[in-house]
Amino acid sequence: MPVWHGLALTASFFAVGTAPAYSADFSLVGSDLRLRTLAQSTPTSQLFTTSFPAVATVSETTLEFPDVSSLFDPTVGVPPGFANSLVDVAIDAGEDYLEIDFDNAGSRGYATAFQNTYVFTFADEIALLITEATIDPITTIGLTPDRVTFEDNELFVNVQSLSYNPDSFVRINLNGVLNPDLDPEPATVPEPGTLAFLGGTVLLGWVTKRRDWRPVS
Repeated sequence: MPVWHGLALTASFFAVGTAPAYSADFSLVGSDLRLRTLAQSTPTSQLFTTSFPAVATVSETTLEFPDVSSLFDPTVGVPPGFANSLVDVAIDAGEDYLEIDFDNAGSRGYATAFQNTYVFTFADEIALLITEATIDPITTIGLTPDRVTFEDNELFVNVQSLSYNPDSFVRINLNGVLNPDLDPEPATVPEPGTLAFLGGTVLLGWVTKRRDWRPVS
């Protein structure tokens, strides 16, 4: 089936210099994750947003978006060159990652366009903790850093023109600071008589998850 084209975006990396030493790690689990797709034939043509969007609560045991193709409303128009369908991928979110699985997608290619993009919107309080989004080496569909962008509270993954088969897989790792809401009391420094000093540390957690979008042809 054809695939929705996404925006051509460049991977953004947010450096973190220091952070309070909290005991609880950054985690997407329990937060809401919203999914939509963007399609745009050329840089100057009209941008099309798919009609869902879909929202799921991130769980360690449940597949958040098991059948992306079922989310598309065929009664909604699409740009020239895109099919009235989405690639039948499954998208899973975990503690610190996003994964896209193509087991049921067949062997095809996403539509070629300026944009054929999956957009993941994180809860605002979670987005504030994300410092970096990177492509895991186990990714197999030719996704490159210039196709992955993290901006504000959204992650954009542009899959335009990429080929896939049932064995294809995408994993995006999310790096984040510790969540202060899970442990409101930062680590304290012992009295000088107890210890000379306690060095503050910054804990970075990588998160990845995958799910596939069916592009529009």
